[in-house]
Amino acid sequence: METSGGVILSAPIIDALPSCDASELEHRLLEYQAILDNASLGITFTRRRTFLHCNQRFSEMFGWESNELVGQPANLTYPSPAAYDRWLRMAAPVLRAGRRLDTEVQMARRDGSIFWCRMLGRLIDPADASKGAIFITEDITERKEAAEAQRRLLLEYQAMLDNASLGVTFSRKRRFLHCNRRFSEMFGWTCEELIDQPTHILYPSPEAYEELTLLARPILTSGQRLDLEVRMKRRDGMLFWCRVLAKSIDPSDPGKGTIYLTEDITERRSAQEAIKRAHDELELRVQERTAELARANALLQAEIQERQMAEERIRYLAHHDALTGLPNRRLLQDRMEQALEMARRHRHLVAVQFIDLDCFKPINDRLGHHVGDLLLQAVATRLRSLLRGVDTVARVGGDEFVIVLPEMHEESAAQETAQKVLAALSQPYDIDGHQMLVTPSIGVSLYPRDAQSAERLLSAADCAMYHAKRQGKGNWQLFRDGMCVPG
Repeated sequence: METSGGVILSAPIIDALPSCDASELEHRLLEYQAILDNASLGITFTRRRTFLHCNQRFSEMFGWESNELVGQPANLTYPSPAAYDRWLRMAAPVLRAGRRLDTEVQMARRDGSIFWCRMLGRLIDPADASKGAIFITEDITERKEAAEAQRRLLLEYQAMLDNASLGVTFSRKRRFLHCNRRFSEMFGWTCEELIDQPTHILYPSPEAYEELTLLARPILTSGQRLDLEVRMKRRDGMLFWCRVLAKSIDPSDPGKGTIYLTEDITERRSAQEAIKRAHDELELRVQERTAELARANALLQAEIQERQMAEERIRYLAHHDALTGLPNRRLLQDRMEQALEMARRHRHLVAVQFIDLDCFKPINDRLGHHVGDLLLQAVATRLRSLLRGVDTVARVGGDEFVIVLPEMHEESAAQETAQKVLAALSQPYDIDGHQMLVTPSIGVSLYPRDAQSAERLLSAADCAMYHAKRQGKGNWQLFRDGMCVPG
């Protein structure tokens, strides 16, 4: 291992460089280091199960400072030595065969938290594993969680379909793509056997099928629901009567497919033929059954929609404040990390404003929580109206708000925004018939001048806000050296 200008260099990188003088060598090495440290994926080089080099993204992904992992054993980033050994047993044959390793594996951050990674790896020289290996690592935790959530949702939908009392099938271009258990049982097939079969196999003859197609096409393409009774054929050739309800996914594009609900009505048709004198009574029963089917269909659709809306609401509430609709602390943290990442890449400033409403508690105590809540909502509305599309305003506490201003080019722009916020929030409020004045105390911190991380940047703005309160409230203060940063 060699160093140049404080940059850690691995032997394979040096060996790969063309012959050049010392200054050019140092320049080339700095270029390579810049490329690695600005990569969006984690990149590391190991030899004999020890980290010899890793880029900045790899260190951040695992919670280590730059270069702290150098010289550390590779199993440090795995949940346990046993987990690392299992990974070695899987990966070693692939790497030694000269193939590229491409796998998903659970790994561990410095704080012990477990997360999912996609790992690509290859030996420098498959014939000599001692020369080391290069690995590219991507955090895929969110992708895995989203896939698992979709899988659970699909299983729930499948359970509902498989327990439905009606046969349900989906076809496209006259072939079956999906059906529920009731449908396959009705016709004497398994679901697997019906998939990709032509839909005409369930009809008495090709002529009968084409006749039905001519009848159904104008109804479905007009966006209406097809509802008819037709003779159909089981796998063993037996004919029986079915009631078929169908609707196109998209009437303007028949190629997107059609949903069918099918009910075996053989017994009902037999009863109709046997009891012709009871026609009126039978007609009433048919109408009742039709209404029941319509309610069942509407209930199924409503349950699916309700579940989707509930899941969307849960996802929304997980990242937003229920009272104001603003991003909450969790989403704020994510937005700050994104803003800082972009600022590092493009060398922008990022400004953070920590806002606390002066004398909010007396208003809340005197006029009640209802008025206090309405005041907070009014403050949130004013803050939204002041910001750009790329800015973020979040509620992080009772009467505390945070504004994140990315892509700032000058410190003066952050100061101007703080003055606008102060002026806007200091205007009178008419809340539920009460006229009131509320001033904010605002603390402002700047990246990279005041802090490098989201947490420290927020703490600096918080300290500046408390300094603003000590200066008499109703003003804004920039964070300066000497202000105590909490934590």
